Amino acid sequence: MFVEGRIIEFLDSDQLRFGYVRKQERDRLHIIDPRGRNLSVSGDRVVVVHQPASEADFPSLAREISEKSLRMESQVDVELLWQSVHGAQRELALAELAGLFFSEPSAEAVSGLFRALSADTLFFRRRGAQFLPKTSEQVSAERTRRLREREREAMRQALTESLRRLMRGKPVDGTPGVESLLDRIESWLKRKTGDEAGQILEQIAGAAGAKDAAYDILVRAGRVDPKVDRFLVIAGIDERFPSAAVERAIALQPYTHVENRADFRGMPAATIDDEDTLEVDDALTLERVDGDLVVGVHIADVSAFVEKADALDAEAARRSSTIYLPTATVRMFPDRLSTELASLRQDSDRPAFTVEVRFDRQFNRLGYRIALSTIRVGRRLSYDEADQLIESDPDLQTLHALAMHLQQQRAARGAITFRRPELKIRVEQDGIHIKKINPNAPSRVLVSEMMILANGLAADFASVNSLPVIFRTQEPREAVVDETPVIEALAFERLRKTFKRSRLSLTPGLHSGLGLTAYTQVSSPIRRYADLVTQRQFTAMLAGAPVPYSREELLRILASAEAAELEIRSIEERSTTYWLLRYLESEQASKVLNAVILDQKGAAELEDYYVRGKLTGPMHASPGAVVQVKIESVDPLKGDLRLKPA
Repeated sequence: MFVEGRIIEFLDSDQLRFGYVRKQERDRLHIIDPRGRNLSVSGDRVVVVHQPASEADFPSLAREISEKSLRMESQVDVELLWQSVHGAQRELALAELAGLFFSEPSAEAVSGLFRALSADTLFFRRRGAQFLPKTSEQVSAERTRRLREREREAMRQALTESLRRLMRGKPVDGTPGVESLLDRIESWLKRKTGDEAGQILEQIAGAAGAKDAAYDILVRAGRVDPKVDRFLVIAGIDERFPSAAVERAIALQPYTHVENRADFRGMPAATIDDEDTLEVDDALTLERVDGDLVVGVHIADVSAFVEKADALDAEAARRSSTIYLPTATVRMFPDRLSTELASLRQDSDRPAFTVEVRFDRQFNRLGYRIALSTIRVGRRLSYDEADQLIESDPDLQTLHALAMHLQQQRAARGAITFRRPELKIRVEQDGIHIKKINPNAPSRVLVSEMMILANGLAADFASVNSLPVIFRTQEPREAVVDETPVIEALAFERLRKTFKRSRLSLTPGLHSGLGLTAYTQVSSPIRRYADLVTQRQFTAMLAGAPVPYSREELLRILASAEAAELEIRSIEERSTTYWLLRYLESEQASKVLNAVILDQKGAAELEDYYVRGKLTGPMHASPGAVVQVKIESVDPLKGDLRLKPA
């Protein structure tokens, strides 16, 4: 059909649009729309052809035609038309349908009919510009589907309103269906089940706030004990162990020395930990042999108690790690194992995985061996006690000197040895208690370097012996022009921006942050499942048994460990920040505090508390400057701290 110089209606994304055909070239139409835009459309997209017109008259005529088409559309009874033709087994043209309904197939009638049939899709199926009547069965099925959809939407709206009421703290007692709704919220929050209630909460409160909203609802309804740490509940973590794991732990027998293990019980082993540490998983020995120093790093051998895939192992795999929060410690293993049988308790025989290293008097490493052993701890020291003894105790003094030498060697290889003080926060019945931990204290450096030494040598051993284990790697960090400004907070801020996250790998590789060519972790098998898995590989090989894990199994464990590690770290950081802000809110709200400016955008860090906040108001200080501030506002749940000039 030749349509040049005519007004047409064409399909544009399944919608009818008006256009004036300026030129027709075979199957291409060059048109202008009512807004004056030039378009090129295919001829097969034309649905309605109207009367010829001049381009100047097109905009006003298009409005008139549109009004007539809308009047025609309002007159269409789609069901009545369908009843007239639904027996037809063919597609019907618009002109034919318009003739049936309006008795005359005018362009306006065709346009109005197309719009009506496109709006009501119950009775006809459109194919291009033609319509196929649906069968009675198809119409009935579609009506049922739509009814159910309306019912679901009504239920969703009712559910949304119920959730809004619960979030606002409205009374819930006696409300029909509320117990069932609370069951759904609890299941979604604690057991991470997919539920529409959770989806709606995310829409109402936002993805970040939905779990907090669910927690608050359940606390108000008495479904959650408010004494249980909210972050454990939100993460779906239950402190209680399943009965199978508890029964298995109870059935464990105390360890007795076996002859195929190296016997270190005659050497004075010492542990150094926090005063309240119950999961003691490392001890140290020092022996002087022919002028050389033989250092033993002894790690609790959990593999001697827990077999692969037993009830304890399955639960440890699910938990992945012990979680340390200000309000609670959620252990990876039941106390019977973690704080009793496997823990390196004083004056008790314990199985150990030992890395024994020999040094000359100048601390040059001469060799090492890895062995299964039995040890007996003679001294249990806290970090504070060890710090006091280092100056007078020859063994501790020597171990500290060795540790400093090892640290300097790693620093020369590019290791990051800059460590900031940390806060240890405990929430007790009498309040929130904060203790500053100095990671550069002599005893902490001593323990840290001995663990790095043992883990690094274990990685070397695994690499040389082609033992499949989980390695930790870290890419080289970006260079920093000035890493040691006078202000510690600014130094850390600059250094933090260069950090590369360490990764788990089945291939040994550089760990730039530690300055080592290979690194694995076997030093915390009571508290980290990946460490236990790695330890099992070593202990099996040392015992002459087949290694328990293939590379494919390690890959699965590796993927799970990485995800769990990130989640647990997030829980710990969020809980720590929450309780620190609660402390500042209650104890420091009106006091003048010192803060270090971190950037020109107002980021600042409170001295002594190592928490970042936003300084409001005009900025007149440069990064690194120490300014006096007061707390303007605190939102512990959001982790938000606002400061103002004092």
